[in-house]
Amino acid sequence: MTVLEFFRKYDFESVLPHLDHLFLVNSRHHLSEASIEIFRGIYNHWANECETKPTDCFIRLVSRWEYTNPSIDMNCHVRNKTTFCYSVADQKNMIEVLSMKVKVDEDVEMSEVELAAGLFWEMTYRGPKNIVNKASVSK
Repeated sequence: MTVLEFFRKYDFESVLPHLDHLFLVNSRHHLSEASIEIFRGIYNHWANECETKPTDCFIRLVSRWEYTNPSIDMNCHVRNKTTFCYSVADQKNMIEVLSMKVKVDEDVEMSEVELAAGLFWEMTYRGPKNIVNKASVSK
């Protein structure tokens, strides 16, 4: 399944509790109403208005090794057939990310809706302001 297929399968309201949990764990507070509205706009734009394009890359989700890397994103990374490329958060072209298939290692335990929230978290990790510009979302 591609990232876009996950976003189309699970609407923002289904993803929001899991996204808020990720935010709480990483920042020690809940998402603000303003942040929720920004994220809702981005998510709905990606899920409803974007189309995929061919890519030879995919996303691999692996078990997390705590304290082995300062970047939280290294457990969710982009690969091509032979090499590790970069973390999802470091990808510049979010349309390409939406086009990528997601491969989850067998020992990773999470629901599909948690995965959709985690992928969205990774894609917006560098901040919604930059993502809004990249996604051409108009407010």
